[in-house]
Amino acid sequence: MKAVILQESGSTVLANIPLGILPKQWSRIRVVQSGLCGTDVAKIFSSVLPENHTKLLGHEFVGQIEDPNGNTAVSRGDWVVGMPLIPCGACEYCRQQHQNLCVKADAIGRTINGSFAEYVDVPFNSLVRIDDFHEAYVLSDPLAVCIHAASDVISNFNQKCLVIGDGTIGCMLAWFLHFNGCETWIKGLHQKQLCFMQKQGINVIHADAHIPNSFFDRVYETVGRTQSDTLRECLYAVCPSGHIIVLGVFSPDHIFPLNTRSLFIKEVQLFGANAYVPSEFHQAVSIIKENKDFMTNFISHRFPLSQFQDAVYAAKIKHNFTMKIVLEIGGIP
Repeated sequence: MKAVILQESGSTVLANIPLGILPKQWSRIRVVQSGLCGTDVAKIFSSVLPENHTKLLGHEFVGQIEDPNGNTAVSRGDWVVGMPLIPCGACEYCRQQHQNLCVKADAIGRTINGSFAEYVDVPFNSLVRIDDFHEAYVLSDPLAVCIHAASDVISNFNQKCLVIGDGTIGCMLAWFLHFNGCETWIKGLHQKQLCFMQKQGINVIHADAHIPNSFFDRVYETVGRTQSDTLRECLYAVCPSGHIIVLGVFSPDHIFPLNTRSLFIKEVQLFGANAYVPSEFHQAVSIIKENKDFMTNFISHRFPLSQFQDAVYAAKIKHNFTMKIVLEIGGIP
C-alpha cells in the first residue's frame, strides 16, 4: 500500500510498504480521509522521537471496512471512524474509566502504524460505525479532545469562558462552549480565524488587545509549544476560584515559571486536559452527525496524499484561513 513514512527530521517520503498481518480482533480500514494534526507536524520536525514511535503517522481518519476479520458488528464496505487511543482495559486508570491516562496504552499513529496510508488496522472496539460518508467525521478526534476539556462545565454551562489560541482545537473548543450556552471569548493571532469565530457569535480578542483581569470563570490554553505568555495570560484573566485548563501540547523540556502567588491569592485550580475517554469520542461522532454540514467549515485545506509535504507546509505557515488540513487518500465509491 502507499503510505507516507517519516524519515529524518523534517523529511517524509511516499512509499509502497507491505500491508502486514491483520491481528485478531482487529479490522482493516480503507482510509478515505485523514486529518493532519498539529502534533503530527511537530513530530515531523522533531529531532528525537521515542524508539517505539511508529514512522507512519496519522490518527484522525474516516474510511470503509475493507476486511472485518470476524467482526460481526460491521460488514465490508461499512463506513466507520476509528478511535486512535487503544487503552489496556486492565490498569487502575482504565478500571476507573480514565482510559486516556492508561499507563500501557497504545495509539494509532504513535505506537501503531497510522492513517497516512491507504489502509489502517483498528481494534474492533475502537471502531464507530456511521451511516454514510461525510468529511466532517474526520474531525471526531479533535472534537472529542474539546469535549473532554469542557467536561468540568458540562453540568453548568452558564460560565464566562476564554479560549487562548485560534488553531483548530481552540476554534472548535470555543464553538463547542458557545454551542452549549457558555458566554465565550477567543483570543488569537489570525484575523481570518477570528472573523469566522465572530460570525458564530463568539467574542474575539486580538493578540495585541487587552484581556480583562480576573474576569473569566474558565480559561483554556490551547497553544502549548515553548513559550510562557499564554499561561501568564491565563493567570491574569481567570477570576478568583476559577479554573485554568491546559490543552496545549508544550515541549517536553519546557518549564513554566509559575506565578504561584497569583495562584494562591485567587485560589485558582489548574488542570491539564489530555485527550479523551471512549464515551467522549462517541459523543463527538454523535454531535458531528447532527451538525455535519456546519462542521465542514472547520476543514480549510484538502490535499491528496501525494502532496503531503504541501499539506505540512500549509499547516506551518498558516497563510489565510487555516484550520483542519485533510489528506484525501481513497476515493468515495
